[in-house]
Amino acid sequence: MKIKFFFSFCFFVFFVQSFAQVSTITFNQKSYSGDSLFIITKSDYISNNLDTIFSGKVDPEGKFECKLNLKQTSLIYIPLEFFKLSLYIEPGKTYRIQIPPRRKLSVAEELSPYFEPIEIIPGIENSDSTELNSLISQFDDEYNAFLSKSFIKAYYTAKKAFTDSAITSIQKKFNWCQNAYFKSYINYRFSMLKFMAYERENDFIIKDYFNKKILLLNSPAYMDMFNHVFAHYFSVSVTKKWGENLMDDIAKAKSPAAIKLTLKNNRTITNDTLIDLIILKGLNDAFYDNHTAEYKVFPRKQLLMTLDSMIIIAKTTELKSVANNIKKKVNYMIAGADAPFFALLNQDSVRISLSDLKGKFLYVTFTDLRSYSNANEMSLLKTISDKYAKDLDIVTMCCNGTVSKTREFCKTNGYKWFFLTPENTKKLKNMYNVKAVPSYFLIDPYGKIVLSPAPGPDANFDGFFISILRGRN
Repeated sequence: MKIKFFFSFCFFVFFVQSFAQVSTITFNQKSYSGDSLFIITKSDYISNNLDTIFSGKVDPEGKFECKLNLKQTSLIYIPLEFFKLSLYIEPGKTYRIQIPPRRKLSVAEELSPYFEPIEIIPGIENSDSTELNSLISQFDDEYNAFLSKSFIKAYYTAKKAFTDSAITSIQKKFNWCQNAYFKSYINYRFSMLKFMAYERENDFIIKDYFNKKILLLNSPAYMDMFNHVFAHYFSVSVTKKWGENLMDDIAKAKSPAAIKLTLKNNRTITNDTLIDLIILKGLNDAFYDNHTAEYKVFPRKQLLMTLDSMIIIAKTTELKSVANNIKKKVNYMIAGADAPFFALLNQDSVRISLSDLKGKFLYVTFTDLRSYSNANEMSLLKTISDKYAKDLDIVTMCCNGTVSKTREFCKTNGYKWFFLTPENTKKLKNMYNVKAVPSYFLIDPYGKIVLSPAPGPDANFDGFFISILRGRN
């Protein structure tokens, strides 16, 4: 009865809002005056692609305002160089947030491939203890304190009474709260804790927590548990008697209907919409399982064919969107894909676009002119530029500085290939999936990716490029 009530309650929480409502976020922080800011959110919690849902400028006085049309509560992020703000936004509410003064990254932080912005929850001026972000923050402090202090004991003893007692103790502190989203959030966090501590039978979890009609695709707590329960599910399933046909279903590119029939051999799974989500999760993981020895290898071509079918036949618009997001991710920056477009000023203040450079191979390099390794890199690039001038152009993306500084650098050192200065370095690096500087990419004369990443000039790029030219000839 409790479980039935819980899922009825979740239905009310996440689906009763049929119409979008305007939510407003404002702040006043002079140190960000004139800056361009972006608000991003995850498009879904399987692909984990990030979508920009708002972009705008802070005015000269440091004031910023954005309005978002939301149908349901969403977790959003605001990148601020050193910091990254995270905030749950409810439809129809106004958030006057307090953000820390701007802190620019040091040169070492900018160049480090390991630096991650500090994630913080901003203060909300018009909030009280019943505000959702405050509630989640208080709950997470209690929950994480238990994990830190007692989870090892809970895991190794697997005693139901020990974990349930801790859950009851934490829950009592929030019994007064009537926020529907928060109630669902803590329910799935507690369910995840039980799953990790003592309810370790996946079929039991599937039956009691997922085999209902409602999929809470935009709930981080629900999807976190889902992703744990169904992790690498195709690889897991083919080892079971009921899933022994799954490899054949995928390797022979049978329809998703055949995969569904195989999954239904596990009699715990009866919800067709849930099966669609399981297939999408299985496909997403299988693309990356192929790079490990731990899991089964499924043929990429057939995975893509199945994914294309799911885009067409998935039961809901939301699931079709998830399928499209997975396809976008797994095809991004792979050999044969279109290279991300750019149009940037070069060292002579002439705007150069990717389209302008078709006809030769492009060796695209992301660098920072302040880097200690820069001098050696440039010397090797000059050699490559001179040696392959007939077949290859070099494009160096200068990740810090201005057009005038880049011009001075090129003039001082006599470098004549294309040095481009992005107006928004972070955006361009995201487009090319650059995790660290320096990074390198090779693009063919038609604007298609050849190597992503490509070897650096000190890592036998010469040999790779000669073999590519021979293959083309």
